[in-house]
Amino acid sequence: MRTSQMLFAAVSIVAAASLTSACDAPAGAGDSKEPSKGTAESTHAFAGKRGSTGQTWRSLGPDGIEKLHGETRLMLASGAERQVVEDVTLDVSGRIVSAEITTTSSMANELPVRLHLVPSEGIVRIVSGSTETTFHVPADAPWVYTALPAGIPATPIAAWIAKRGADTAPWLRVVSASEGRSFLAPLDQVVVRTETGTTVVLGQDAADTDTVFVRDLRLSGGESITRMNGPALVL
Repeated sequence: MRTSQMLFAAVSIVAAASLTSACDAPAGAGDSKEPSKGTAESTHAFAGKRGSTGQTWRSLGPDGIEKLHGETRLMLASGAERQVVEDVTLDVSGRIVSAEITTTSSMANELPVRLHLVPSEGIVRIVSGSTETTFHVPADAPWVYTALPAGIPATPIAAWIAKRGADTAPWLRVVSASEGRSFLAPLDQVVVRTETGTTVVLGQDAADTDTVFVRDLRLSGGESITRMNGPALVL
């Protein structure tokens, strides 16, 4: 096991122990605040057969605000490596409040790309090197994002955002960053309910989710990453 994975697992165990202690504490013991008033946290690790890895951190506050951080390292069929770092805030209904996505590539001729999504302002900003472009997107439905630059597939967090957004509306606003446009998609074209959870389709990639988080992500290039066992945070 890599050192980073060992540290990640240790953090997961500590978070799980904290949650268990809070739930098991008898009424009136310790602090007068109810355990439900606190912030619940969980972490999840992903691994793929080509060596792809992913780590996600989730925080659900007492006000229902959900914060997500993800670091995904994808090994593509071409041999190239893509890395995606995501920081996303969702409101109590599961819609994006803000999202910051940074993508990098092992290819020397591919610059890092940073995306900033702010649905309340109807703005998607893309920065690549010294070039910055902005396009406007209607806030008429929950936003989901796909078609990231540099041929980057979907990520576990992108799939989870689609699942959460689908809980609130019959349509989703799909933001295609590489094309600089968006379009409305009927719910059943992006999210399909199953007996075991929900299947999310983002472009040519698909993911299966359950009540815990994303269970696995199947990429169009043949790679797939699967969630490893760990503590769960159930919404």
